[in-house]
Amino acid sequence: MDLEDLYEFLKIDTTSAKGEGEEGAKFILDYMKDNGIEAELVKHKAINPYIIGEIDVNSNKTLLIYNHYDVQPVEPLDKWNTDPFRPVEKDGKIFARGIADDKGSLMARLQAIIELMKERKLKINIKFVYEGVEEIGSPYIEDFLSDYKDRLSSNYVLWEGSGRGPDDSPEIVLGVKGLLYVELRVRTEKDLHSMYAPIVRNPAWELVHFLNTLRTPEGKVNIKGFYDKVKWLSNEEKKYLKGDKKGMEKALGQEVPDDFMIRVVENPTCNIDGINSGYTGEGSKTVIPSYAFVKLDFRLVPDQDPIEILDKLNSIIPSNFEIKVLGKVKPYRTSLKSEIAKAIINSAKKVYGEDPTVLPNSPGTGPMEAFARILNNNQIADGVGVDNAGSNIHSFNENINKEDYFKAKEWMKELLFELENF
Repeated sequence: MDLEDLYEFLKIDTTSAKGEGEEGAKFILDYMKDNGIEAELVKHKAINPYIIGEIDVNSNKTLLIYNHYDVQPVEPLDKWNTDPFRPVEKDGKIFARGIADDKGSLMARLQAIIELMKERKLKINIKFVYEGVEEIGSPYIEDFLSDYKDRLSSNYVLWEGSGRGPDDSPEIVLGVKGLLYVELRVRTEKDLHSMYAPIVRNPAWELVHFLNTLRTPEGKVNIKGFYDKVKWLSNEEKKYLKGDKKGMEKALGQEVPDDFMIRVVENPTCNIDGINSGYTGEGSKTVIPSYAFVKLDFRLVPDQDPIEILDKLNSIIPSNFEIKVLGKVKPYRTSLKSEIAKAIINSAKKVYGEDPTVLPNSPGTGPMEAFARILNNNQIADGVGVDNAGSNIHSFNENINKEDYFKAKEWMKELLFELENF
């Protein structure tokens, strides 16, 4: 049941950015039904369906489990050592697209719950919601949650799945960063010979000059009021942040500062995702390009609001720039004192035999705030999943340690036992 079924799931291309996913959703639906779980596909508005499932054991407590079955594009393929949709075991690792994010954690949790159910050891109700468009920004998640909030009501919400931190300790995440993703474009009527440079506009230079005003060389964002609502970490939150500098540097392939764990969790950012203009072919072409564009993402922390940050950005963008908003997600944090946080921390200690790393919020983004707000549930956190700092999530040769898959199953069971006792 364990790896054989997981591998069949991993073989299915569920790249939402390319419109793939329905086959993967059908696989999970059938898997749940074949193992006695009531489940259905919900088409809604997204290109890929949601999956809603439920196990009712007549408890007064219910845990809602959220995961996503879609994956990131696999390109560049020439960087992969193996076929990304043909899982391979090598040197104690499993390689495949989605094994770390998020198919591995989805299946580990699901299999653990099925085993408890069949052993008649499941003592709290379980609800499942699986999404197929998380990797393209969950564009309809708020509408979906609003339409199905009664069916998704619960006492606790378990998020998609963290893993092992940079020091290999189990990692627990109590929130997410928010996101503002925009595209900026500058245009003129046509490309021109570069001999006219003394007298005409150059969109590439205009874009470069503007980008240079957005951020200091040290990484501080230069937008007025950008930091006004930042909720800086408390000393109690900081004390749970552990990190292995050498391990992180090995995973990232770059040097990192000594306080990297605090920075990656606490600091909001402005990042250039992609930039292009003019002639980029072989040889030379003396040209003044007629366009330039850049894609930017702003990772936001509580209590920043992407709409307010967008307003601040719009106030400083030159009038001849075009802006297209590609994503807005609010940040979120759950209290360290919440029942879900205590249960996840206690269960991680028991299964992994050490104190976990607890991130007040992930460096990444997800629709956690929408779940908390629309479902009126502030008992929401990200428990131990299957990945690690070297899993190459969103990159080539994505992988996990094989043993971490079975550990994640063991932890899922222990978490349910902990929640029974609250």
